[in-house]
Amino acid sequence: MSSTTVEAGLPRGGRGPLEICVFCGAGRCNSPSIVAAARATGSLIGRRGHRLLYGGGGSGLMGEVAWAAAEHGASIRGVIPHFLYERERAIAAPAQELHLTDTLLKRKEHMLRSADVFLALPGGFGTLDEILEVISATYLGVHAKPMIIVNPDGVWDGFIALVETLAGLDLITSPTPVFHTADSPEEAMALAERLTLPVA
Repeated sequence: MSSTTVEAGLPRGGRGPLEICVFCGAGRCNSPSIVAAARATGSLIGRRGHRLLYGGGGSGLMGEVAWAAAEHGASIRGVIPHFLYERERAIAAPAQELHLTDTLLKRKEHMLRSADVFLALPGGFGTLDEILEVISATYLGVHAKPMIIVNPDGVWDGFIALVETLAGLDLITSPTPVFHTADSPEEAMALAERLTLPVA
């Protein structure tokens, strides 16, 4: 997507659109505010001229993000293991470039390699696994790509408190943040752009 379609104020500095990987649940969420946050995240990715990288499919919060991104003009790339694709192929999803992998591990490897920045909305065990994969890679110096946890309704407060407890025991030590938090998709997007795009 050309820079002319991006809202004013995006600090591109000659850089193309970001490849934003979004982690979130594929299950149905019963919180209207969290569903709204998922849709707002997808909408912002499209309106700000970025690309969505996600777990593929059209179900749950993942589907909300993807459909909203598509509605606002984002290009979309889904990465999904064969076994999940077969399970979810009957569920409608927006037009996208689909990349099939052999395993969940290969999916994560593809996402870590391809994304510029990671956003995490609420989800289940898979989302937790993906978040910790990115955080661990950052902590061990494998990459330096930002991980931003979007925390609507304080869903991630317990996780954040656990990390702080472990850090207080000196079990986690890092001179730089291994992840960031944002209360809203708007705050998360501003943070993602600030951390990854050069200032013009």
